[in-house]
Amino acid sequence: MNEKNTIQLTNRQKLWLKLFMGLGALAFLVGVFTDPTRAWSNLLLNGYFLTGIGFCGMMMVAIHYVSNAGWDVAIRRVSEAMFSVLPFGFVVMALLYFGMHDIYEWSHEDVVANDPILLGKSAWLNPLGFMIRMVVYFVFWIWVGRKIISKSHAMDLDGNPAHTKSATGLSAFWLYIGGIMFIFSSFDWIMSLEPHWYSTIFGLYNFSGMFTSGLAFTIIALIFLRRTGVMKGLVKIDHLFELSRYLFGFVTFWVYIWFSQHMLIWYANIPEETVYYIKRHVGVFASLTVVNILLNWFIPFAILLFRKTKRNEKSLLIAASLVLVGRWVDLYMMIFPPHLESPVFGLMEIAMFAGALSLTVWVFVKAFAKEKAVPENEPFLQESLQLHT
Repeated sequence: MNEKNTIQLTNRQKLWLKLFMGLGALAFLVGVFTDPTRAWSNLLLNGYFLTGIGFCGMMMVAIHYVSNAGWDVAIRRVSEAMFSVLPFGFVVMALLYFGMHDIYEWSHEDVVANDPILLGKSAWLNPLGFMIRMVVYFVFWIWVGRKIISKSHAMDLDGNPAHTKSATGLSAFWLYIGGIMFIFSSFDWIMSLEPHWYSTIFGLYNFSGMFTSGLAFTIIALIFLRRTGVMKGLVKIDHLFELSRYLFGFVTFWVYIWFSQHMLIWYANIPEETVYYIKRHVGVFASLTVVNILLNWFIPFAILLFRKTKRNEKSLLIAASLVLVGRWVDLYMMIFPPHLESPVFGLMEIAMFAGALSLTVWVFVKAFAKEKAVPENEPFLQESLQLHT
């Protein structure tokens, strides 16, 4: 454990990842000229997906610092490597500056001038404010997050407990301010696609989806690292069991928030609110609503309901993979209906999502390979290595 880990991609794996990333970029560039609204919608979807993976990585680190958890120490470097995806999410999201006129109604001055509702929201919903807030969100998430991780790495060198104390304080600050920023970012980037509509729990809904997809990626990454031998003997099935319980709980929390938002809007029956669900639950998008529930809750819930399946790598891979795909479907259902008459799944969607996943894997592996597989000099390290559930 005193050396950097030996994880590396084979030449063939690198080739495939580069190919998918290249195809994703090419699909976007072609789409900008042939179907710009669809292309920028896909960019928003995949940029938000990348942001969620990176954000969840830092959130896992921060939560376990604040809660003084010991079981996760052996897998902390995985969460830290996930956080390395966040700056790339920033780059992708920042590109929206060049395409916001194609997907955000409020970005058109003439439209706002003739719409009293948009005019009333223009102090917040305007291109300059949109980009300034985006920069503030990402700078805070990344800058404070790196401070926390630097404390973790400092422990490897001298074992000074002051580093852990400092990381705990920074983690509490990051969770509080960063969490609020994530809520507002979902309002800015996704809810404002339909600026007349609003939901006070929309941010929490996206928070739950972000966390479940991040947990799913963590589980898949750990299984990969166990099978390649990099973390063999360091990460036990007990660690995966703990993460599977997280996932089991949060897919249920996700569907609870989904139902709560739907039920409250349905019961109130206010046209300004119901229009959101009429687009998605009636007509051509209705079948995707069923798929969304199946992938994000019903099937993973059924798989993870039993202790035996929570401790089985194959079962966990299936459940986690379904949740990752389900997150894409969930984001698709939030982003595309305002701009499309019917669902469209073509080469652009497949290529750009494959490119986003390939970029995530590439960045994760590169970041994980730079550091030791597990933290050293951590007071809870032995407790984590000997975890038994």
